[in-house]
Amino acid sequence: LVLLFADQTAWRGLSLSVVHVFVPLMLQGPSMNSKARTSAGFLALGLAGWGEGDLQSLVDGAGEVRVRLSRLAEKKETGCHVAFAGLMLVGRVGGAVGLIDGNGGVGGVHRLTRRVGTVLACGRPDAGPAPRQLKMEIATPGPQPVVFEGIDGRMVCGVAGDVHGSGGPTLLDADGWRHILCCGSCGGASERLCGSIAGLAGCVGARGVGPAALEELLACRLVPLDGGNGGRGGVGVGPVGVGGVLRRIVGGLVIGVLGNGIRHAAGPLRACAGLGAGVG
Repeated sequence: LVLLFADQTAWRGLSLSVVHVFVPLMLQGPSMNSKARTSAGFLALGLAGWGEGDLQSLVDGAGEVRVRLSRLAEKKETGCHVAFAGLMLVGRVGGAVGLIDGNGGVGGVHRLTRRVGTVLACGRPDAGPAPRQLKMEIATPGPQPVVFEGIDGRMVCGVAGDVHGSGGPTLLDADGWRHILCCGSCGGASERLCGSIAGLAGCVGARGVGPAALEELLACRLVPLDGGNGGRGGVGVGPVGVGGVLRRIVGGLVIGVLGNGIRHAAGPLRACAGLGAGVG
């Protein structure tokens, strides 16, 4: 799927969108406590169905699994709230606070209801054209395509080892991507995927891909944090966008070959060039 974009095929505009569907659909385990062997068998069946084009069956099966997992999560969350109230009633404040700290599902994040979705949509207006006075008409030559020829599968694996954090639209976090790309148990599939991502990074850097084609690569997972009851519509929502790990890997690859030029052009006072938390 990644190569369909990098090779500029007719599927280029759709390939990265399919990646966002393919990854969670294939990696969805059959149950919350399923063993590795059971999950591997479930994955093999999913890949076979994908190859045969039986997408409806895959979606129906994943939907049923999600329904069962959601019910279990609701029971667990309800049990945590009941336990918290019980501990507070008997004066065990320390135990109650520890229960909250050890369970990310208690408070902090809104459920994505229709009301919360409306608040999020109102807080993100559609983009408009930039004012002409803010534009600087400067013609600068782009980097030569040969610069990106140094990006290969080994470099992809190295960058993936330095990426951390939760997942974006696919929900696959950095540890999951690192396991797929760098773990020897996946055999030649890991090498092929690393080569495909290297081709994607070279395509993005060398061929001047437009923003419309990069929309899916730059997509984020929106997390509605609980901001209290003082916001719009009586619901306080603090939106946080989580970018995809594939996007971070591609960005790290491009920066890896252009980093010195960016530091020279930007300097230490612009874009935090050269600092660990900046672009370099």
